[in-house]
Amino acid sequence: MNFWQTTWSNVLGGIGAGLFFVFMYIFVQWFLQATDLTISYNWGFREVEGVLFFWPNFDIRNRSRSKSYRLANIAFTRNGQPHWFDNGSIWGVVIEPGSMNHDFTIVPVRNVTSLEEALSLEITVRLQTGRAFWLRGQGPGQMGRSRFQRALFAIRAKLESWLIAIE
Repeated sequence: MNFWQTTWSNVLGGIGAGLFFVFMYIFVQWFLQATDLTISYNWGFREVEGVLFFWPNFDIRNRSRSKSYRLANIAFTRNGQPHWFDNGSIWGVVIEPGSMNHDFTIVPVRNVTSLEEALSLEITVRLQTGRAFWLRGQGPGQMGRSRFQRALFAIRAKLESWLIAIE
């Protein structure tokens, strides 16, 4: 190879290696944010004057070591159609790094009077940043996570069980 071919191959190889490390950094940051919060719930109920009221009891965990999150609202949907939005129960609650929160005062869900109706609802917790995709709760009546989401959370759990600091 002559001088210019060697120079250009070194320049392009350096640019390629730099882009690889930039994309790996972006992927790791995305991975950490995608698996920071885990949300699960179960249904609480109370009977008042013969009428049953249902509400979700949340268990929200922040597995990040440095980032706190501020909650916004709860979306209740049935078959992809909005049923109700609770904008007051968790608005402004801050989930601190490394914390587990479960003491929320959630108002009963409107127009739900039986356990079957409650189990048919899907619950999504939204952050004040607008993020909601990964935060669909795992609880009774939920459709569950996709294979991709389960794989990401399994990888994070395995890394944490090996005590590997990924932040």
